[in-house]
Amino acid sequence: MLEAAGNEEFIQLLWATRMLQTDTPDVARKYFDPSTIPDGAIGAEFSNRLSIKQWEIETLANELMTVPKAKLRKSGKVRTLRWDHFQSSLSCANWLRDLENAEFCIQKSQQDIFIEMGRIAARQFDWQRGFVNIPQFYRNAYVYGQGECASYFEKTHGISLNRFSQIGFMLFVCLMNFPVIRDNATWATLDVKWEEVEKVLALIALPYPNAAKLARERRRKVIHTADKPSILRQAPCLRFGKNGERVRAPLPELILERVTSGVFYDVVGGGGAIRDDYGRRFEDYCFRYLSETLAGPEWEREFSYKKKPQSFASPDILCMVDGDIDIAVECKATRMSQEAMFGKDPMAARGYEDMTKAVFQLWRFFSHCRRGFTGRGVRDDAVGVVLTLNNWLEMAESLRRKVLEDAKDMADQKDPQIMAVDRRPITFVAAPELERVLSVATHTSFKAALIESNSDEKIGWRLDTMFRNANGDDLPEKRGYLYADDLGRLLPWWDDRPKRS
Repeated sequence: MLEAAGNEEFIQLLWATRMLQTDTPDVARKYFDPSTIPDGAIGAEFSNRLSIKQWEIETLANELMTVPKAKLRKSGKVRTLRWDHFQSSLSCANWLRDLENAEFCIQKSQQDIFIEMGRIAARQFDWQRGFVNIPQFYRNAYVYGQGECASYFEKTHGISLNRFSQIGFMLFVCLMNFPVIRDNATWATLDVKWEEVEKVLALIALPYPNAAKLARERRRKVIHTADKPSILRQAPCLRFGKNGERVRAPLPELILERVTSGVFYDVVGGGGAIRDDYGRRFEDYCFRYLSETLAGPEWEREFSYKKKPQSFASPDILCMVDGDIDIAVECKATRMSQEAMFGKDPMAARGYEDMTKAVFQLWRFFSHCRRGFTGRGVRDDAVGVVLTLNNWLEMAESLRRKVLEDAKDMADQKDPQIMAVDRRPITFVAAPELERVLSVATHTSFKAALIESNSDEKIGWRLDTMFRNANGDDLPEKRGYLYADDLGRLLPWWDDRPKRS
């Protein structure tokens, strides 16, 4: 089907399909032949058979870039896919589902189901949670938008991160209402020069032929369609026309992902000093969030101690109750790679070794406490947490077990005096997940959730899901995001934006 689709026309069809199933469907109605929209398709919810999921639209956009076009017949005619028919979208989505199901049955059915669950989570859960939220902006502005990292971004790309974020948000709003944007008088009314827009687009957009070439290069190396990398994560905007004058985004929400957590792509080339800078800021953010949300226990940052002849660092964050360690937290700002999310051998990908090392460091610290090297005691029910910036090990129980097994091997090799009592339960949790839990948790309920997450019945569950199920109707009223009123300090444009009446 995609071989008969016009490139720009199909991207518009995908955009209109997405918009038709949001809470503002009217922006898309005029781009469809109304007779092709079945009852129930407009605003279709997740469970509706007419719902076309965002990750399916993302996959179809990427597949469009890789499928060769149909050759002209001798008559000079070729069949084309109708770009104004909702049925065209639905047929492509059904084709994609059939293809992915067939690939699974033929090639994946004998594989570890828990690894496949992790792949499904990596593909779908961010879409289900959404990208349009204040924590997403604040967390990433705090990590990437200050200090050396922010200076490197502005010096390298010729625009401040504040302005980059602001114009990215404007592009998102425009492309949620219109299928295409251009250089026109509208930008002047927003006090934006098109030259500034071009600086943003240089980072988040690609001319369609370039995007298609990149998609073919990256996606041909992966067998399963559902696991192939998405060009839209790095370039959510696609440019059409002789000079790229028409800018489109089949999924405008990905612009927000790109100008928040996707800033990683723009700073990672700065080398070790920049990576250390945003790593420290992630630790700062997590310490502030935990200590300011969970009042009662004493919170402490990393400290150094001696175990002659060496010096060691404690975990990044420590929670103390009555002077003893209750929770030890190791923070990891490593971004999850495509291979780590979807690869045939995820554990061989960059990043999992960091998870293994984090577990080993927690166990070693507990051991050093027991052996009297740190000057800290440890509570009998103390636990460890590996707190990540991205969603590592989500619903991926087989990978979690492998990380723990590798950590045990590392402990046996590097310090045989790390005993079984030191190998405390470890919970892996991502920052967004932690924020959701702490919006309702107390120190006591949070600690209980960490312990329960290591029970045989709950291993592999997301911490926020498990916490909600465990507490049910007893959940207290949800607290607002802790730093909602502080976002304007990091991103001044946020406080200057027009407010809804």
